Amino acid sequence: MRTRRLSRIRLSDVGELGFIEEVSRRFGGAVRPGETGIGDDAAVLPSPAGKVVLSTDLLVEGTHFDLDYFLPGEIGFRALSANLSDLAAMGAAPVCYLVALAAPAKTPVALLTGIFRGMARAARPSGIRLMGGDTVRGERIALAVTVMGKVSWKGAALRRGARPGDLIFVTGAPGWSRLGLALLSRGRPKRPAGWQKEAMRRHLTPVARWREGAAAARTGAVSAMIDVSDGVLPDLERVLAASGAGAILDEKALRLSPRFREAAAALGEDPLASYLAGGEDYELLMAVRPHRYEAFRRAARAFPAGATPIGVVTARPGIAVRRADGSWMAGRDLPRGFAHFSPSARDSRRRS
Repeated sequence: MRTRRLSRIRLSDVGELGFIEEVSRRFGGAVRPGETGIGDDAAVLPSPAGKVVLSTDLLVEGTHFDLDYFLPGEIGFRALSANLSDLAAMGAAPVCYLVALAAPAKTPVALLTGIFRGMARAARPSGIRLMGGDTVRGERIALAVTVMGKVSWKGAALRRGARPGDLIFVTGAPGWSRLGLALLSRGRPKRPAGWQKEAMRRHLTPVARWREGAAAARTGAVSAMIDVSDGVLPDLERVLAASGAGAILDEKALRLSPRFREAAAALGEDPLASYLAGGEDYELLMAVRPHRYEAFRRAARAFPAGATPIGVVTARPGIAVRRADGSWMAGRDLPRGFAHFSPSARDSRRRS
């Protein structure tokens, strides 16, 4: 494979074993003592101290990514980041990942190795390693990524556990990914600058907040945590449903920067709706115990993405948003996030 131009080689030219050998050689990494890596029926690792955390995600061409405006490395980066975000939401430290790949036989090998290169780039900061997977023929490209992490014996942070009076925090600045999708769906800019560059980066190569998740969980202040994959409101609803609670959010507390508002205006998007229901930002949404707030605040000072208080958990079910002008939004007035099997999900350029 190395003696021919990789850009001209298709999956059908090298076969499953040849492709696996290429991926193993280039992206598998060194196998450590006591481990069994790529090439056997399953990966083997020494059992880490504490508890094992597992998660998996399926990404399908046309549903989660579009080859019209995604580069191969961006597909891989985003695929692994989405899974790392699940570990982050549990407060887990990343350990390893597996990749199951489906692709048409005529798919260029260069495209597929580009996807794996993107995953390797996303993996580098956390040290998570590729330890195996599977490949099959498919009608379109699909990636099933499984990640393993570890937490202490005290356990992982869960969605359930939020109580009335808990403070609601979110990392980073949600909404940018939605603006990136709106921009890219009109055609990928050749020379993006300013807000265009930021919107594209946040949609194509989101950064999982695994450092923030692990640090927040260690404080003992987090009563519930989830990653923002479908939007702040939809994912907050999941936390509240699991906890039997409600919430009040304050628009004045949200990080709607001038650049964010500029981007939303240029794209014809509502900035508040983009923030609350955009999805695919992979930020973390956390409920924090008031009596442990100082411990959380000290940890949050070191968060690369920062953490913003946006509301409070209430005993009354449902979510209400206090607008900047003093009015309220609730119920059907709230913006809605993406749902896979709703009628609007027929547009294939949507999200996970």
